[in-house]
Amino acid sequence: MRRNVGLVVSVIVIFLFLAGAGGFFLWRSDREAGGDAGSTSGSLVDQKPTGRPEAGKVEVRPEVGYLAPDFTLPDMQGRTVALSQLKGKPVFLNFWATWCPPCRAEMPEIQEFFEKYRGEVEVLAVNLISSERSLEEVKKFLQTNGYTFPVVLDTEDVATKLYLVRAIPTSYLVDAQGVIRLKYTGPLTLELLERALEEVKK
Repeated sequence: MRRNVGLVVSVIVIFLFLAGAGGFFLWRSDREAGGDAGSTSGSLVDQKPTGRPEAGKVEVRPEVGYLAPDFTLPDMQGRTVALSQLKGKPVFLNFWATWCPPCRAEMPEIQEFFEKYRGEVEVLAVNLISSERSLEEVKKFLQTNGYTFPVVLDTEDVATKLYLVRAIPTSYLVDAQGVIRLKYTGPLTLELLERALEEVKK
């Protein structure tokens, strides 16, 4: 009997370890007043782009089928960038940090996507700078790895709160009209990005 109980406990411990290792990173949920860390269980949300939004659905919400909330943030050179300025092309929006292993894992995929579809889609990577050790560390990370896609700094967690980000990486694909067509929590691949872009362009 004891052996069976021990075996069950061991299996549960191993399962929890693997789930944690393969999952995404919760981002400072204790800092979000009233935030529900449990709401982020499961790494994928709305994996496939939805169809066209319903007629008249123009409400601004960080959800698929609604207009993407606008924000203005400084880039790595200190210039201001507004999401609304990019309207007219699809926009890939990604929330990330250097200390997040799943974020680091998807960066080469995002860079390849940026280079391959430059001119067809805008890429905007929102760094959670308030969670980083320093701006210099972020700059060093980007330069060392040769990442050249546009990065903006969420200095006061403005965009993070607007998009109700509870875990990173979290990504959105916004169509040319400013409507969110995809929300994805977890590391993306080039294949998934390409499939999503094709759907958005239809």
